[in-house]
Amino acid sequence: MDAKLNSPGKRLAAAKALVFVLALALAVSVGFSIEKVVMGQSAQQTQQTQLPSPVDLSRAFINVAKQVEPAVVNIDVVERSKQAAVPRGRRGAIPQFPGLPGFGDMTPQVQRGTGSGVIISPDGYILTNNHVAGEADDIKVKLGDGREFKATRVGTDSETDLAVIKINAHDLPFARLGNSDSAQQGEWVVALGSPFGLQQTMTAGIISAVGRNLGRGSFDNYIQTDASINPGNSGGPLVNMNGEVVGINTLIYSESGTSAGVGFSIPSNLANKVYASLVKNGKVTRGFLGVTLQPVDEAYAKTVGYDKKGGALVSDVRNNNTPAARAGLRSGDVIVEFDGNAVTSPRQLTDLVADEPVGTTVQVKYLRDGRLETTSLKVAERPGPNGEVAAGRGGGAEEENTTGKLGLGVKTVTPDLVQELKLKINSGAIVEEVEPGSPSEGAGIREGDVIHRIGRTQVTTAADLTRAIRSLAGQKEVVLQVERDGQLQFLTVNLE
Repeated sequence: MDAKLNSPGKRLAAAKALVFVLALALAVSVGFSIEKVVMGQSAQQTQQTQLPSPVDLSRAFINVAKQVEPAVVNIDVVERSKQAAVPRGRRGAIPQFPGLPGFGDMTPQVQRGTGSGVIISPDGYILTNNHVAGEADDIKVKLGDGREFKATRVGTDSETDLAVIKINAHDLPFARLGNSDSAQQGEWVVALGSPFGLQQTMTAGIISAVGRNLGRGSFDNYIQTDASINPGNSGGPLVNMNGEVVGINTLIYSESGTSAGVGFSIPSNLANKVYASLVKNGKVTRGFLGVTLQPVDEAYAKTVGYDKKGGALVSDVRNNNTPAARAGLRSGDVIVEFDGNAVTSPRQLTDLVADEPVGTTVQVKYLRDGRLETTSLKVAERPGPNGEVAAGRGGGAEEENTTGKLGLGVKTVTPDLVQELKLKINSGAIVEEVEPGSPSEGAGIREGDVIHRIGRTQVTTAADLTRAIRSLAGQKEVVLQVERDGQLQFLTVNLE
């Protein structure tokens, strides 16, 4: 011990200081307490990290359970069908991301399932998953206190896999929706629900990642957690240590169908917007431009003279009747501002457009061939998910082989091919061969792709592409505009 602390008076002062610091530490349920301590008479300041004791951490979890558990419900559903029984879950789910609700007995005429939900208003509105209650004929809700109610479906949204149901009750315990934008990687969270029908089950873990895009739709923005989520947890809340719902559990990554420590929740901010729209209108109405977007990579930015970060590249305009087409936007434009908001990414632009009221006229700034231009457009209503069939590939093009730096064999697109492939652009060079190990293969170019542009040069024939390739001396990469299965996109070919 420092000699300065040996006198009785100084030992007493040190003891008082220690008690003060410990009192502050015990006042914190979870996390750190940073205290500034003055060393002797010097002005030097240091930081001490006070970790919670196991008892403090246990109390924190107990407090969260007491706050939220009464608002968590078990949902039993019955779906009648004349077709053969199909396991409920997210229809069309990719195998490694199966739907979560578990099942009891199933017959070809009746399917029974169970899931979870969370009450978010005292008059009986409950938030859950679309794949739990979206197609159910009968919905029964069991509260934590044992009461049971028949529920009605208020509305569903398949694009986010959310649904709102309602029971006829009042003065119910309800959970608060928190701000999911403040959720951080490493933060403690708990999942509540009815895994395998075991009601009022609580599991704990951390937020493993935020903003996770699984490629399942336009509004992918999942919170990933290692809190155990199993069949029956679907629709239940993911809760932070303040007792706020930050997510609605919806999906797991698993080959066995049970928890592998990788679960996904719909962020509460998105759930809150969908909830408000469903309660008010019975459906979700979103704005729509009618474009396909992709990020602006470095190679394309150089091609069009874009020297800033962000933006959203218009890879395709769906048809001539969309708001984007009527406003003059076309494939290759880089949208940099929407309704006064700087565009940082395709995902952010999609969210901005979706939140814009249908019928609103907005200003859009975009870059075309190095020039900043502005147009106005009237936002339309976003259509629901479509099942459009991709166009097939034809043959019979005029022979004009092109090989070389790109490693491609191509032919000029003929009028017959334009009709057969239903091309958006009625010219170009169709890829007949991709050389194994070539730069084009590395860029993902396939046989049957139709090339319409290389860099800033328009490609109407195979000869155009040949001439453009010869001018690539010294370039390390080049951007191709490609039409594939009825969609335009931009691919960057690395020539090194």
